[in-house]
Amino acid sequence: MTAMAQRFGTSLQARPVLSASLAVVGALVFAYWFSREFLPGRVYSLWGPYFLGPMAWMGAAGVAYRATRQLPPHTAEHEVDRRTVLMVALLIGLFLVSLQFITGMLAGFGHSPYAHTPRFLAINALFAGSLLLATETSRAALLRALGPRSMTLALVLVTLGLAALQFGEAQFMRDGFRQNAEFWGALFIPTAAAGLLGGFFAVYGGARAALLIAAPLVAFQYYSPILPNAEWPVRALVGVAGPAMGLWIAEGLFAAEEPGAEAESRGFFSLPSIAWVLTAVISLVIFWFSFGFFGFRPAFVPSHSMEPLIQQGDVVLLGPISADEVAVGDIVMYELSNRQRVLHRVHEITTGENGERVFIFKGDNNNTTDLMPVTDKQLMGEYRGRVPKVGWIPIKFNQLAGKVR
Repeated sequence: MTAMAQRFGTSLQARPVLSASLAVVGALVFAYWFSREFLPGRVYSLWGPYFLGPMAWMGAAGVAYRATRQLPPHTAEHEVDRRTVLMVALLIGLFLVSLQFITGMLAGFGHSPYAHTPRFLAINALFAGSLLLATETSRAALLRALGPRSMTLALVLVTLGLAALQFGEAQFMRDGFRQNAEFWGALFIPTAAAGLLGGFFAVYGGARAALLIAAPLVAFQYYSPILPNAEWPVRALVGVAGPAMGLWIAEGLFAAEEPGAEAESRGFFSLPSIAWVLTAVISLVIFWFSFGFFGFRPAFVPSHSMEPLIQQGDVVLLGPISADEVAVGDIVMYELSNRQRVLHRVHEITTGENGERVFIFKGDNNNTTDLMPVTDKQLMGEYRGRVPKVGWIPIKFNQLAGKVR
């Protein structure tokens, strides 16, 4: 009888949690649809994207705030001092902004794309602030509703879901692997990284702590007249490294304050840390695949032209190359005028009109040589080895993206 009563009480407790979660998710989905799908093409003045859209996000923030008030707080919120959490959150938020200044000093600054007249400063405050408020209050509400049973799963799902709401549908359907890598590496993954950090603080300090993490960087992006003008792999690296350092610092501080830190705190947040490390590794891999370190660069092989030595779907490792040392028989990657890259064997070396060396390439599995001769400026790297079949991941991704479009 007692066990039955406990199960009945648990089911009654689950009902407000489920209803609160559905209300928050429903409000977010409506705000996203209304601002990104319904308004465009119907309202052409500034009232559409800069007033009606923000009002929808403010409504979602209101739903999330009410849901948070109806749900009991996490145990973790009582295990650390709330003022300490808010102070650390603000310091880390300012630290993320300082990384942007450091990036700008190293890579150079460019002019902000946003207008800075008093009118548009107010408009951008409503536009960016409404989305920020909806995102972080919803983050705190959903983690409070879903977290007690499985904090790890809740943190990952909420982070990915809220990160997806920051972008339009078209941004997920870009052409080409490089364009997809730039979106995921420089935009989506850093957004998810900052969201994961915000989620950690939302568990300990509620929506205010999450807002203190995100607000300084959003304010910098919209109100600073200059912004870092770095290449996208650098932005990807900074966008992940900053939140990673912030999370590691915060985990150490909060674990030291919690009672029984060695046992309880690690059990509460061990897996999110692993998920975070994987996020950082993915971004670093994207960075390495795009630019390479130590003079070596990996590249995908999308065709059959070099079979049987190199198969379609292999990842090849390219080493440094000197045009004066290239010989007939070497396997070299070169770039065409349309930025397409080709990995073929040197078939012949001739002299051009200006006396420079000109290379004729041919794929081992092709019947004829390549149509266009290649100059030394087009050479990118020499073949050093391969990893079988790893390249099928981006190949299948592009094929799937093409079918979806």
